[in-house]
Amino acid sequence: MGAKKASRRPTLLDVGRLAGTSTAVVSYVLNGGPRPVSDKTRIKVEEAIRMLGYRRNPLAGALSGGRSNLIGLLVPDTANAFYGELSRCVEAEGRRRGLLTLLGNTGYGSSLGEEYGEAFSELRPRGIFVTTGERPRQNDETPRVYLQWAAPDTSSPSVTFNDFQGAELVVRHLLDHGYEDVVCVAGEIGEGPAVGREGGWRQAMRDAGLSTRDRLVRAPFDRVEAGRVVRQVIESADRPRAIYATTDEQALVTIRTATSLGLRVPDDLAVVGFDGVREARLGSFPLTTVSLPFEQFAVRAFDALDETFYEGGNPGVPVVLDGALSIGVTCGCPHRAG
Repeated sequence: MGAKKASRRPTLLDVGRLAGTSTAVVSYVLNGGPRPVSDKTRIKVEEAIRMLGYRRNPLAGALSGGRSNLIGLLVPDTANAFYGELSRCVEAEGRRRGLLTLLGNTGYGSSLGEEYGEAFSELRPRGIFVTTGERPRQNDETPRVYLQWAAPDTSSPSVTFNDFQGAELVVRHLLDHGYEDVVCVAGEIGEGPAVGREGGWRQAMRDAGLSTRDRLVRAPFDRVEAGRVVRQVIESADRPRAIYATTDEQALVTIRTATSLGLRVPDDLAVVGFDGVREARLGSFPLTTVSLPFEQFAVRAFDALDETFYEGGNPGVPVVLDGALSIGVTCGCPHRAG
């Protein structure tokens, strides 16, 4: 029963495969129950643990403290490409660590987040990842990591993107093309990530000596409704020369709307976005956008959970990740393959 030690941290699944048994049996061996395990199977599991170099912390330590191998993830809507991509990466990283992900679509500004949080907590998950800023109920002691939003208290960690930096980066790129009339199409919620994404646009415009007055347009997150708002902007008498959308979803809606009206992008209207979702970056007409490191984001989220709540780290340490400018063809640059 030989094995080569993996470069990543071994999981319960790895131990189970090597020992020829299930992850549940591995858990029984690690935790002394709740079900009995034969001496022969126990020896196989213990040998697999030794050969793989499996460390009981942090997962087994959590299980012995009454925590399951579940992770809760609360997002507004996985139909939104940003949250779909984020959810996919979190789920994949969870599996790599021997954890299963419970997903809850909470909507925007609804009470579903609190309901899902309470339901997930009853299952004693390893932790809950929250992509909005709501606080848990007072008696809820489930570890929480806040994603995208800053944590509402100093005891909880957060992992966020540098939205201000990304917005400055992509808007300055637009300005370098010589556009001076840059409208910002943002969501209906003007808090959380929106603060940085709108603030970076304002800063870039201000640094260029340009006004942002009456140049901020708020559109719903629903694609159909957002298209109606964007259409009004494009059909107005003072149609802008360029649009910076604070999400790729809104940027794609803007491009489709402009095309339906007979406009050419970027010849008649330049468009840039923010997120770097696959739908926007791939294909024959890639969007110029800020690409975010989703996979690294997921890794840091789980690390923050472990370091804060299970490995004696400093609680409430915020992690901020930078995005990178991804050049497509919608800003006026000739497309560069790769």
